[in-house]
Amino acid sequence: MPRTLTILLAFVAGWVDASSFVGLDHIMAAHITGNLVVLAANVAEGFKPADLLKIVVLPVFFCAVMVLTLVHDRYWGKHDDAPRQVSLLLRLETLLIAGTGVLGACATLAGWSLDFWVSLLIVTPVICGMAVQNATHRLYPAIGPATTVMTGNISQFFIDQTRRLAGRSSTSLINDMPKQAGLLPLLILAFGAGCVSGALLTVAVGNGSFLVPAALIGVATVLPKTTSR
Repeated sequence: MPRTLTILLAFVAGWVDASSFVGLDHIMAAHITGNLVVLAANVAEGFKPADLLKIVVLPVFFCAVMVLTLVHDRYWGKHDDAPRQVSLLLRLETLLIAGTGVLGACATLAGWSLDFWVSLLIVTPVICGMAVQNATHRLYPAIGPATTVMTGNISQFFIDQTRRLAGRSSTSLINDMPKQAGLLPLLILAFGAGCVSGALLTVAVGNGSFLVPAALIGVATVLPKTTSR
């Protein structure tokens, strides 16, 4: 897989994480397990009804990984064409992140109050989109190192559990990940740049900013593919 794709995914993950944190009540859509840390801090300061959102997004993410695994294994995974399958998954991610962008833009323009239900409606598509990105790394490790920090570990767990429940064996392909010299620093920089960009634009225009990372992935799925070295 092109290393530029891996760098782009890191940038998108940073953007999405910062945008959801700034615009959607401190939710981390990419580094989903980070919500447990924020939730613990909130509980220590005094639990509020709004904190329920940080709990609800966890099963949303888990279920999205499980559904994607079932669909992948039943349909896409049967064909020996990894680049095409990755492209399909990224197009799905594009649509999901764009869904949050559209809903977020509508909420901003309509002046909706971001209560629990409105926030859940807006954040659910992007949570599912990042479940797709996390799971794609585990299903196709040739993409390269994970781009969303520790959430990849929990994605692998739910892939394994889903396959076991379906009566199939599951082996992590993480050791098949290509070792690309100098890539990790670029991913860290890309993730950081995405965080700053996402936070600034979300403050400026609201949750419609999610349309930008959706567009970036959408463009990546139609560009000519080159082999990384």
